[in-house]
Amino acid sequence: MAHEGKRSIDIDATLERILEVITEIEDYPTWMDAFHKAEVVERDDQGRPSRASFEVDARIKVLKYELEYGYPENGISWKTVGGDVEQLDGSYIMESKGDSTTVTYTYAIEPGFPVPGFMVKQGVKMMVTSALEDLKKQAEA
Repeated sequence: MAHEGKRSIDIDATLERILEVITEIEDYPTWMDAFHKAEVVERDDQGRPSRASFEVDARIKVLKYELEYGYPENGISWKTVGGDVEQLDGSYIMESKGDSTTVTYTYAIEPGFPVPGFMVKQGVKMMVTSALEDLKKQAEA
């Protein structure tokens, strides 16, 4: 059973700027501490990342995984296609408000290896919070 989290935040940046930050996957290690490595493996016909690989410090262990990306209206979504976790799915969906944007982040993880439930729940809460706060800092910079 996947553990899920969801949260929204207002960012003082345009939807286009935020999407630009999110799709610059190779830059993740420069503004998100947990990311050791982030690499685009494939791009779609519009040049956007369609598949990427990651190495992330999940505190209990370093995880390596690969995600496949989709582009719903006003957002980006991803799902696990391989690696150390059974499921790691999520999305950023954005609502433009002119010079600011409301970003809703959803995140679901099923580690696929033994981890106490309370640790997974705490990790999901921390991931959702830090993902949005780090994105806000980077997009507003």
